[in-house]
Formats: sequence, structure tokens, C-alpha cells
Amino acid sequence: MNALRGRAVWLPAALTALVLAMTPTPPPAAAQSAAEPVAEVVAQPDPSSPLVTVRLQFGVGSIHDPRGKEGLAALTSLMVAEAATQKRSYSQLLEALYPMAASIEADVDREVSVFGGTVHRDTLAAYTDLLLEALLSPAFSAEDFQRNQDQLLSYLTNTLRSNDELLGLELLQQEIFAAHPYAHAPAGTVGGLRALTLDDVRAFHRERYTRANLMLGLAGGYPAEWAAKLQERLQALPAGAAAAPMTLPAPRPARGRQVLLVEKETGSVGLHFGHPLPITRADADFYALLVATSFLGEHRTSHGRLFQELREKRGLNYGDYAYIEYWESPPFTNNPSPNVPRRQQYFSVWIRPVVPSDARFALRAALAEVARLRERGLSREEFELTRDFLVRYSKLWAQTQQDRLGFHMDSRFYGMPYYIDEIGKRLAGLTVEETNAAVRKHLQTEDLHFVVVTDEAAKLAEALSADAPSPKTYNAEPEPGVAEADKAIVVLPVKPAAIRIVPIDKVFAE
Repeated sequence: MNALRGRAVWLPAALTALVLAMTPTPPPAAAQSAAEPVAEVVAQPDPSSPLVTVRLQFGVGSIHDPRGKEGLAALTSLMVAEAATQKRSYSQLLEALYPMAASIEADVDREVSVFGGTVHRDTLAAYTDLLLEALLSPAFSAEDFQRNQDQLLSYLTNTLRSNDELLGLELLQQEIFAAHPYAHAPAGTVGGLRALTLDDVRAFHRERYTRANLMLGLAGGYPAEWAAKLQERLQALPAGAAAAPMTLPAPRPARGRQVLLVEKETGSVGLHFGHPLPITRADADFYALLVATSFLGEHRTSHGRLFQELREKRGLNYGDYAYIEYWESPPFTNNPSPNVPRRQQYFSVWIRPVVPSDARFALRAALAEVARLRERGLSREEFELTRDFLVRYSKLWAQTQQDRLGFHMDSRFYGMPYYIDEIGKRLAGLTVEETNAAVRKHLQTEDLHFVVVTDEAAKLAEALSADAPSPKTYNAEPEPGVAEADKAIVVLPVKPAAIRIVPIDKVFAE
């Protein structure tokens, strides 16, 4: 729960300086010598750095929540990171961390749970003791359980429901991955969280937090003997059984344009749409699509076609971006976040909220841009400009030690070379023809999921069903050519195959 990264997975994680405490009682020497070492270690030593980053990534996520107990992975993580240990209270843990200017981050996504932090090497030994105490000997107190359960419930019913952008992002994923292990938010559901017990948490921690499920990440100026000792101490985790990852079914196709309208009192309209992708960054076509979506709209940049056409020329909203994999907490992040790897991804477009009178026009304009990319492709000039930008810009995604380590761990997850270097290598040999072919193969505008957060949802549903023109009016004369281009946009068929309306108080309930 890194406050700077503001994980959408579950914001409570991002709201507090995380927890952990002092040295666990070591197991008997005989047990230590018999145990197997940590299965996977990703090491990025840098003797010149005074900082050390530790990441404990367990192959445990919301996909492992039992049916009817959605949120178990998230709550278990909080009971490790934001709760008492068997030696001290939660407040005592925070007091122990405070002089180190350190915290223990804890994040849960669909497939992994990650714990750790970055500290000065002078406090590394003390910090390690705190981290391992929290991980290996949580107290699992009833008081902490109630507080953390309430925290997750508040995130679902207050934070997510009140933030239209996070709300739309999470609901789009739930629509794309309906009836799939990815189908519910990592924070769970209201019903699932309320069904959980302390015994559920204890059993999940015992069964899932094992050495077989662990990837250990280390970076910075750490001593070699410390790294070896850390691996020894982690042998106190249950060994667990090495097993293949959970089999994931293919997401169900949308079958036309499926529209979910979320009825909510709001002065703006939030728009998301997208569809599943059969590729990840381990596939060659991913890098062609990386260029194509950067051309459409790189997150929080102004050069993209969507941004230029919707915001700059027409003043529709704040920003317009496209993505080919899950982007964590876009309202709070500027670059892709590491340590949220997924074996299945999706294409999406995010239209940051527009005024209600412009909603249908903005939706049509965004669809028109994706259709234009698919039909026309990139020109050679557009391709070269975008590719060269992306090669350089992607270096900024790994400016910090912890981000570099995270991307190295992600690359191990995907079974590929280091992602940031791979971008440069792949793009160096990429052609505009290959890029346009990948766009035609993987991107489309017909079978889509839409999530629209809006007031007067019934009125919007009627207008979408009628598919009548949605003219755009301007307070000042637009630049030459805009009004002429608008003539095609205002009558672009939306043709929703189905429209559903869900009241805001029903989302994330079950």
C-alpha cells in the first residue's frame, strides 16, 4: 500500500505507513537445514546505493478467494501488514518503523500479493526483523480483524463508489472478465468480506504464504551475508507444494457492444470501454500494440491522437488515453506500476469525465479514433515518431531502484528478458507494417464492453438505444476542419447490443 502509487487494487493499502515488527523466533537448527531454499530469487545488487529494496511476492491473489468469500486475500494481507504481531501491538509496530523513516508496503492484485519496502542500509537489519516478524508471526487478533475488515468495506462502499474514475476502471475489468477468476475486485465484495472469519484468514495465511509460492526480490547496497541470512530465515515459512498456476479460462467475448450504465448522482459522465487481449508483454505483438496505443494516447501525456482530437481541438474533457494492459490506479500514477503482473490482459480507452451533454459525442469520437487506427493504420511518419518517443519515454518508467526491481520480478513472472530493455530491443526491429498488422489482428470496435458512470442513466439509455445524432456545440469557433469532421462523428452508429443499468449502491455488493 504505497501512498504514492495509490493502488487501485485496494486503497486502504495506500493510506497508511505499513506495518511490521521484530525478529521471529527461529525454528530449530535441524528444521532449518532440512528446509528447501526460497524457490525464486531476483537479485539486483548495487554496492554504490545506500538504499536497499526488499520485495516478497507471493503467488497469491484475488483469484484464490473462495466463492462467497471474496476479499480473503486482501484481508489476509492487511492482517499481516496492518495488524499486531505475537510480540507487539499495531501501534508499537508503527512506533518501531517511525525512526527508520520506513514502511512495509503491501499490495494485492488478481494474481500476486507483495510485501516489502525500501530502507537505508544502516537500518536494514532492524527493518528485516520487523518485516519477518509481521510475516511469520501475525497475532490475528479480533480487534485487528474487525478494523481491517471495516477498512476494506469502506474502500468498496465509499472510496470506489465515490471516485468515478476508479469506479469505472474496476467495473470495466469486471465486465470484461465476467464469470472469470479475475471477475471481482481484489478488495472483494461487500457480501464476501462480511462472510469472512478469523479462521478463514489463519488458514489462508498458513496454506498460501509458502516458500513454494514466494519470489524474493532484492536490490541496492545490501551485504551478501544479509541476503543469505534472509533466505535462511524465510525457511520458517511452510514449504508448500510446487504447483502449476491456476488455469485461467479465456474471457467470454462481448458479442456486440455491451453497455453498463452506473446510476449515480454526479455532475459528469465517466467513460471506459475495452475488450480482452490474447497477448501479454511476453508476446511479440504486444510491442507493436505498445506503439499503436502510445499513438492513440499514452497515459498522462498530451501527444496522443485521442488527447489531441477530444481535448485540444474540442475541449471535451481533461484527458483521453489508451492501454493494452492493466494500469494500476490511473488517477494517481503517471507511469506503469510494477508488481501487478497478470497472465491475461485487455485493451481499454479511458475518457476522463465529460459534461453530460457531451457524453454521447465523446463516446462516438473515441470510437471513431480507434476505428480510424484499425482501418488506416499508422503512417510511416507517425510510426517512427511514436516509436522513437516510446523507446526514450519507457526508460522513465524505471527511474527508482524499487521500480527497476519490480519490473525485473515481473519479467521473471512472464518468463521473458527485462521488460524495459526488451521495449528498446523489440522496437528497434519493428516495422510500420508489423504494427498495423498487429492492430488489425488484435484491436476492434464491434465487440466491446462499455462502462458509463452517469446521473439520469435511464435517459442516457434511451438516447443510446435510439442512436440519434449527438451534435456538438462550441462556445467559440473551433479550428478549421473540426466542424466538418464532426459531421461524421455525430451520426456514427453506436448500436448497443444490450444496455444494463445498475444503481451505485449495488456495485461490489456480491
